[in-house]
Amino acid sequence: EAVQSMMLFPFLPFMVEGFGIPRTELGAYTGLLSSSYCFASFVATPVISWLSDTVGVRPTMLFTIAVGIVATILFGTATTFQAALIARIIAGTMNGNISILKAFIARTTAGTRRVKAFGILTLAFGCGAVIAPATGGLLARPATLYPSVFGEMAILRNAPYLLPCLACVMVQSAALLTTFLALRGSGGGAAAAAPGAAAAKSVGLRERIGFLKQRGPLLACLAYAMDCFVNVLYDLAVPLLLKTPVSEGGIGLSMRQIGFLMSAASIGLFGSIPLQAPLSRRVGSQRSLAWANFLLLPVFCALPCLSLVRAWGEAPGAPAVLRAVMFPILFLVLAAINCFGTLGFTLGNVLVNNSVPPQQLAMVNGVSQSLSALARGFAPLVGGLVVTISSQVLPGGGGQFVVFAFMGLMTFLTGWVVKAVPPGPDSQPVTPAKAT
Repeated sequence: EAVQSMMLFPFLPFMVEGFGIPRTELGAYTGLLSSSYCFASFVATPVISWLSDTVGVRPTMLFTIAVGIVATILFGTATTFQAALIARIIAGTMNGNISILKAFIARTTAGTRRVKAFGILTLAFGCGAVIAPATGGLLARPATLYPSVFGEMAILRNAPYLLPCLACVMVQSAALLTTFLALRGSGGGAAAAAPGAAAAKSVGLRERIGFLKQRGPLLACLAYAMDCFVNVLYDLAVPLLLKTPVSEGGIGLSMRQIGFLMSAASIGLFGSIPLQAPLSRRVGSQRSLAWANFLLLPVFCALPCLSLVRAWGEAPGAPAVLRAVMFPILFLVLAAINCFGTLGFTLGNVLVNNSVPPQQLAMVNGVSQSLSALARGFAPLVGGLVVTISSQVLPGGGGQFVVFAFMGLMTFLTGWVVKAVPPGPDSQPVTPAKAT
């Protein structure tokens, strides 16, 4: 899902321009093509979740992954904006299978094992998010960039963005094969063998969506969607801050420096893994999630302050130590954000799945994933609005403080939403049993 959703971002403006869209309208059309995936997922995810409860996990997963492969190929071979838009809508519709996977994990795990399982899921998504942009940027337009290797291939000259899509298809095909082999048996799907799946099939739709009248599951889904909203804002705001010249209030890094720095800071994705289970045992997953969000507020506020350090370091007569410590501090701040963010996604999934009984897991994950898709769809619009307003209010620089203060405020509010969720069975610290 991460590779399919993020692979296109490096070449998307070039692809849209190749469709004949005027340069002055590139932003609108690129945003529409990007957001269509999220909005399609928002609409379709509850339906996909219902389908998995009805016919089983395995057939639903196989169907959605197979259709997603077709959609990726259609996107890579699209010659018009309309064709690309239809392909992304189909791909977003099939993205609802993420909710099935989360429900399956929740049905087959409990306690700290559930925390570890969702930690692996979050780490997998993070790894996909790291390799996807590199794949899209390196493999797009191969006939032009690597003429000695691909210049004679007519299909890649006529479809310059097919190669990164084929790389994505390889990942999707691996997922299809894994699903086919690992979930074999159990009649109507492997979910039938997991606790809660049989109960989900034995109760009606009204019982499966009964959590919609309960405060706890709705707040848990809202908190997860808010975390996703902030994550997209981060993906938009940080590269912009790093790229903006020092004279305009940014840090003024080159494309290569930005790529190296953000790739190195991705080590923070792994840094949260050893923290997840111990925190859940000693503090509780719910309290840990709340504090992971609270701690992001000062970190987000510290990041734009580094633009001032950069400006002081570039001033005549500035101590050399300011320039020397700039990149290490940037690395530590970005790695800390990745660490807290990964911890938040993991424990956010745990919070959602702890809020309902087993027979409601598929539907609550469908609602959670649907709301997160809606949040991801609106985040670029809200982020662009905040950037525009801040640049108008503070035209001489300083707008970056408004953007990151807004992000910090959102994480702080998310922490309070998490605290308002009634505790689930795994939200409290786990007391180790005494040896007898």
